[in-house]
Amino acid sequence: MEDSIAISRELPQLYVSSSRRSFAEDTPLLEKSSEVSEDSSATGATYRMVKPLVYGIVATSAMGSFLWGYNLSVMAGALLLINYHFHTSALWQGIIVSIMIGGAVLGAATAGVLNDKLGRWKVMMLSALLFAASAIVMALSPSVGCLSAGRAIGGSGIGLFTVTGPVYVAELAPNHIRGKFVFFSYVLTGGGVLASAVIAGVFSIDADFAYSYGWRCILGFAIIPAAIMFIGLWFIPETPRWLVFHNKVDKARKVLKRVRHRWEVEDELAKITEARDSSTQGDSVNIFQFIKRIVKDKAVLYALFVGCSLHILRSLGGAVIVLNYSATIFNKAGFSQKQSIWLAIVPAFANFAAKFVGSLLLGRMGRRNLYFVSSLGATLFLLLLGASFYINNRDSPAAVAKSTSGPCDDYHNCGNCVTNSRCGFCAAINGSVISNGTCSEGNARHDIYNFQTCVLSGSDTISTNSSIKTRWYFDHCPDNNFASLAIVSTCMYVVFFAVGLAPLPWVINTEIYPTWARGNAVSIGSVFSWLCSLLVSLTFPILVDVTGQPLIFGIYAIVSFIGFLFMLFLVPDTKEIDLENTEKFFQRLYFLTWCSDTEAKKIDELNTNS
Repeated sequence: MEDSIAISRELPQLYVSSSRRSFAEDTPLLEKSSEVSEDSSATGATYRMVKPLVYGIVATSAMGSFLWGYNLSVMAGALLLINYHFHTSALWQGIIVSIMIGGAVLGAATAGVLNDKLGRWKVMMLSALLFAASAIVMALSPSVGCLSAGRAIGGSGIGLFTVTGPVYVAELAPNHIRGKFVFFSYVLTGGGVLASAVIAGVFSIDADFAYSYGWRCILGFAIIPAAIMFIGLWFIPETPRWLVFHNKVDKARKVLKRVRHRWEVEDELAKITEARDSSTQGDSVNIFQFIKRIVKDKAVLYALFVGCSLHILRSLGGAVIVLNYSATIFNKAGFSQKQSIWLAIVPAFANFAAKFVGSLLLGRMGRRNLYFVSSLGATLFLLLLGASFYINNRDSPAAVAKSTSGPCDDYHNCGNCVTNSRCGFCAAINGSVISNGTCSEGNARHDIYNFQTCVLSGSDTISTNSSIKTRWYFDHCPDNNFASLAIVSTCMYVVFFAVGLAPLPWVINTEIYPTWARGNAVSIGSVFSWLCSLLVSLTFPILVDVTGQPLIFGIYAIVSFIGFLFMLFLVPDTKEIDLENTEKFFQRLYFLTWCSDTEAKKIDELNTNS
């Protein structure tokens, strides 16, 4: 009994920060760390228990991540049913899909100010209410305009959450497991993507029900996780850092007692208070004050450059295309539309599973190493995806132009012909033999040259052969021997992207700014992320028409490799560093962290001397 009391008394002294923690014995409530005393060769071990409330905070935030993934990808299955129900034009289809990203830009742009003025908790609550309102409006929409309004509301909720969710978790989670918790909340983004694909399939089984009510059920399903998030928020607190910076120290102490052990409370509160007092303006700042202040603060300005660049490189790497257009990619690779819809579940599941793997690897590998593996793997498989389309186009059946003047007269094979959305490939099919192909103007929706008017090259020589049939190909070419390579490349790209490139820009952005700048800085980075995603989504169909799939995926691969170089030369690893100390890495305009031992010493010095 006396021994146990002695051990408990020694626990506060044993509870230290170390950059060399072992994550080999992770358990739901225990984190093991070890240290070697400078005065002794004896090695002691400390088990760092995480309070259950912290897991509740992560779970509640994860519901927001689930809704983020669900709402962004749900139109992949629901749009076909909505088009049938409302007879929407191509313009309205574009508005329905893209208006959510526009709403996300607006939400992200205002999130920084709202975070600093209202607090993290209230903005999280607001995003939950917007998610719920969006689901209700979309499910009950009497018109396509009302449906679009519901999408915009949901987009605003996504924009608010992408800024607030990571900051909220990062400021409440313990340092030694902060990155894993922020990362894990993004795992549920992949869960939302997968759920949207599965639920769309379930409610599309019966055609009559699907066209009348199925799409409403698909969109309205989001009310369930939104309600869970809303209820969960009532049981979790505001972050202590926001409270301290708004001179509510007593409330901050009460919050820390709920999420930390008693021997940690005063020490962490002292660090936060010191960070506030050392700031020339401890309270929050509006966006104009923020801009004026960071111009004079080179460290924060440089950190903002790093944070925004990571978001830009992530979004311009084509992830939004591969994830949201996977069915279209499979269709163009040679699969039928029905096959492509079901095959789209494969990368959705790969995305979900890979995020679980990434959450485990983050603590072991650190931010930099995980980003290296993720970006190089993404680069490789984007190149392979482009190569699969290049080989398919090169070896596809030959075609001649049907007219001497028009948008399709320069294409000489099926692969290049169907790349242009205005062109279709028509050929004679005799068993497995394909011949007499032509490239003509037309597509499946605006069928200028329909099945009856398919005119072949050399048609006089086959007109009397009743065994020969003609067929149009608008999205893909027949007999693509490399279609399986497109599936493998797409799925492997999604795996490598989801492991690191997807969440790390968000994780790092929550860690590299001082408290006074965090809300606005993360908001600015989020705006850049959504704007670049919007740019990629709008330009992808145009670039495919102009350059073809091989070149566009090659461009995305180059962007991913640039991200690797950017991380290698300009971004330090923020693993296990106190949030009050991470900005010290940005005091110099140029920094490079090659040596892990040197970096470990820096972490120990920062966390023990502060």
